[in-house]
Amino acid sequence: MLFRSSKMSTSWRSLLALRRAGPLALSHRANHGSSGGSGGSGAAQAGLALAAGLALAAKAYSESQRHQLKAETALQKKSSETDAEIQIHENRVRMFMTRDKIFNYFASFQHISESGKRDMMMTPKDFYASITPDCAISGVGSGVHTLITDKEVNEGNYYWGRSAIKDSLLNQIGDNGLLYYSDYCFLLTLLSTPKRLVNTVFNLFDVSGDEHVDAKEFAFVSTKMAYKKGGFGNYTHNTQEEILAHSSGLLNYLFGKDRSKTLSREGFLKLQTDLLDEIIEWEFSEYDKDGSGRISERDLCSFLLKNSKIPPKKITAMLNRIEKKWPKKGRGVSLPSFRTLFLLLVAGAEMDRALFFLDVENIGVDRQEFEKVAGWVSHQPLSDHVAEVLFVLMDDIVPGVQEKGRVYKEDVALVMGEWRCTRGADRKSTRLNSSHLCNL
Repeated sequence: MLFRSSKMSTSWRSLLALRRAGPLALSHRANHGSSGGSGGSGAAQAGLALAAGLALAAKAYSESQRHQLKAETALQKKSSETDAEIQIHENRVRMFMTRDKIFNYFASFQHISESGKRDMMMTPKDFYASITPDCAISGVGSGVHTLITDKEVNEGNYYWGRSAIKDSLLNQIGDNGLLYYSDYCFLLTLLSTPKRLVNTVFNLFDVSGDEHVDAKEFAFVSTKMAYKKGGFGNYTHNTQEEILAHSSGLLNYLFGKDRSKTLSREGFLKLQTDLLDEIIEWEFSEYDKDGSGRISERDLCSFLLKNSKIPPKKITAMLNRIEKKWPKKGRGVSLPSFRTLFLLLVAGAEMDRALFFLDVENIGVDRQEFEKVAGWVSHQPLSDHVAEVLFVLMDDIVPGVQEKGRVYKEDVALVMGEWRCTRGADRKSTRLNSSHLCNL
């Protein structure tokens, strides 16, 4: 680019010099006694023609450069629009496609086993990108991948990118290998399971009931969970042996490469806590660009509304209402407060059910009632400031319907109800309606 600019500048100076040279040559000829009558007139006309021609050439060159600059600007604009279109497309992939298709879209490696079988595999960063709307890390796309062999996986001879989070669980898993589809579904299940129900999930994996999960139990249950969506086949003895022989980073991390380790209930709970804490901190850092430890109230609401099905114009009006009350960062939202909201979103289905039975008279709930229910379903007290932000955000979603200072379960469902559905392993809605109540 620097070379081209220098060349353009030299050409422009040359044309300007030639343009000035025409009148100067004509003047020089006149001053040195050119008395040839018609010859002098012809020389004058030739000089004027030369000057006019050079002026037209300079103008044409200027026009061509101006059009070239406009073309380059349009190309840059088109490129930025393409990036935005890719981001919109990937958001639709995350929201509407089945889990196996999402996995294939974001998985960047294809593993070739010694027997020649090929499986798509995902890096920790691919996993994060697959669940995070508007993520700065783009997916590679379906059918685009890097081939990798058993030897390369075992030696760690590939680039997979590391999380910047301190003591990262995903990095520890990545150090032991990549993620298979069944690993992906298991991690999604952990992310979308409320804290108060994680013991039930452990009981599901603990087939023998001895308070420890071994590699065979884990492989059986996690594979059944994954295959029910994609329809990839039945689970047999041969399937189990093949899965246990996989170079799965998750299996290696939990059970060792010789599969001799077991996972206790405490270890299972810690696994979910570590995974949630990392994803929460990673998402928080997407908004905390300056590393101040706080994000604006508008950013918090933008995060909350990413997966909602509210019309874009209504979302803009809601965000403007938040920005009007808390300009710029206002008081701001800290990472611990952001964490309490994230855990509430994980328990979104339970929140919907609790509000359904609490507000059977359809008169709405006040902030105190909302905070109490939120703390019960998420096992974490909701920040007072976050609760205030939520009430301002959900105020008058349906104009003229609700009373000031109260929100209805329909408002909460619109803002928070779809979050867990779009990030969990199960895509079905869990909302209650009056017909459910009649059937109880």
